Amino acid sequence: MTGVLFHGPEVFDSGWAAKIMRAFPLARFMLAGTMSRTALHDSGLKKVETPGLLPSACVGLLERDCSAVILATRGKSRRSGLVFGSMIAERAAPGVPLVQAECTGRVFAPQAGACPASVAAALKKLGLSPVRAPKARAGIWEEGGRLCRRMTTAGKGDFVLVDGIVVGRALGGEVVLTSAGRRLTELRGVRVKPHGLEKLERLGGVDLRNAKLASTRALRRGGKARPVRGAGKGVAFIDHAGMHVYELAAGVAGAVTVGDDTTAIAGDILRRFGVPVIGIVDGDGDGLHAGELAPGSVVLTVKADDVQGLRVLSEIFSGKGSSRASFDRIKRAVRALLTAKTLSVNEY
Repeated sequence: MTGVLFHGPEVFDSGWAAKIMRAFPLARFMLAGTMSRTALHDSGLKKVETPGLLPSACVGLLERDCSAVILATRGKSRRSGLVFGSMIAERAAPGVPLVQAECTGRVFAPQAGACPASVAAALKKLGLSPVRAPKARAGIWEEGGRLCRRMTTAGKGDFVLVDGIVVGRALGGEVVLTSAGRRLTELRGVRVKPHGLEKLERLGGVDLRNAKLASTRALRRGGKARPVRGAGKGVAFIDHAGMHVYELAAGVAGAVTVGDDTTAIAGDILRRFGVPVIGIVDGDGDGLHAGELAPGSVVLTVKADDVQGLRVLSEIFSGKGSSRASFDRIKRAVRALLTAKTLSVNEY
């Protein structure tokens, strides 16, 4: 059996995921990435597993019962897509052939092992041409007792994200992140956003070796939302972690979202299931994602969303990540608690 791992929303939004699934009807399909999962939902495609793991870990799952794995991507460019694939191959070190289908350049390249003839024939029928993958440079190393990790796909002006938190914008050269323990100590080639680093530290810091790194101009550049009716219970609390919305807000009736980008990302995903949010923002968003919110949502603009979010977590959620109370009750409680600190209110 062949395994197929989709990564990135563009491979779904462009229609390439559907083409690849038709070309490999007996394959085992999987995806990595929050926006990939959202694009999968909007595409209406079925039989794609969503384990919520990093791409390299997904490759590890697939190779357990697959004789070859295809990594299907649609990167910002042919080169950036293939470089990304090389990094996945380096981290996954699969024991079966790993072949990347990079749909932006309409090419495919063996990233580990040799491409099986049957896989090559099917990809050629899709109009993809064989190429050599670029050689991956060492992505992780130690320097002066500190851990360093290189990003090779960040273009000038791209947002640089660590575990879903924006830490700056790429300057156009090589990007290298350095850490001591769980604290980022240096970001080379990045115009740093100090508030992003503060958020990471407040959330417990970062394991740089295993962190999810990403660079993008926008989290999603296409696709059309496919709303469905949902029926959940309780309210989730999501603090500057919009990229983890599926794990944090599964089966809820509503959510409190802290942070401008978190509210935009989580709110747009949750509205597909008819789930409203109570957004606590302060206007410092990076514009990563332009989405809509479900009816019944409310966004409160305050002076410092971090501080007010912690108040809500402590006084309304008792320090827990969710509440069994109704959404309307939580909405009233949040608005009452933050009345004196609210600068403006937008209702949906």
